[in-house]
Amino acid sequence: MLPRGRHDLPREFVSRTQRDRLIDAMARTVAERGYANASLGDVCAAAGVSTRAFYQHFVDKEACFLAAFDLGVSLLQRAVAESYARPAAWPLRMHHGLDTLVRILAAEPAFASLAVVEVLAAGPRARACRRRLLDAYTVFFTEAPHRAGTPPVPAGVVDAVIAGVYGVIYDFVSTGRAAELPEQLPALTYLVVVPFLGPTAAARAAAGQ
Repeated sequence: MLPRGRHDLPREFVSRTQRDRLIDAMARTVAERGYANASLGDVCAAAGVSTRAFYQHFVDKEACFLAAFDLGVSLLQRAVAESYARPAAWPLRMHHGLDTLVRILAAEPAFASLAVVEVLAAGPRARACRRRLLDAYTVFFTEAPHRAGTPPVPAGVVDAVIAGVYGVIYDFVSTGRAAELPEQLPALTYLVVVPFLGPTAAARAAAGQ
């Protein structure tokens, strides 16, 4: 199911319209069968919606998948941004944002599978959406402090850190272990903070201090 943008999870996603049900069914069906094997019939059956009604909302399976991705990601990003915006030093703000990210993905494994794993199998448009999603995370590094007396962080480190976080998440989601992601919060926080502030500050942030 798709996240609603809050981080006090888990909770039930309530679908009020056919389009809502189709989007939610796409996430669940893709998580169960994979994008390549998820037919329109499967999605419509899971949503309790006729094929004719499907085409009133989406031109094809790809369009429904992209709608599910876009909706879920927008809600996820909003929740992460709200957590990051809580007043604190930058390392703790990153800790708060990562905490929300992993908790939502853990509570919504179907959405996690769609957004993290199956997006790679859904064609070039979906992969472009994934690229834009990863690029959007660079904004959280614009306020990263610089340690006095140390060389500047090399160009490309932010992209490498984001790719590393994504890689860890992908490994857990693709192997059916999304529920374990919150346990990785200390390691992910350390990974994000250490290039900018060093191991001592990274260890404190990893402990939520």
